[in-house]
Amino acid sequence: MKTQVILASLVLSTATVALSGCNSGATKGAAIGAVAGAVAGRSTGDHSDQRTREGALIGLAAGAIIGNESDRRR
Repeated sequence: MKTQVILASLVLSTATVALSGCNSGATKGAAIGAVAGAVAGRSTGDHSDQRTREGALIGLAAGAIIGNESDRRR
């Protein structure tokens, strides 16, 4: 469990740094959401690859929607 938390933190911080140059909030939100969803999907249940993919897709969609709304409000 401790290893998964450390790995998730490392992946999320790396994604944030790598995407800090993106101009579009939707793009940045989608990428961060996909990574967070993949990590969450992998760490829940039976650690299957299907859950990882599903988590990434759900996170991608949610992150894109949130980022797009953030861009619209600016």
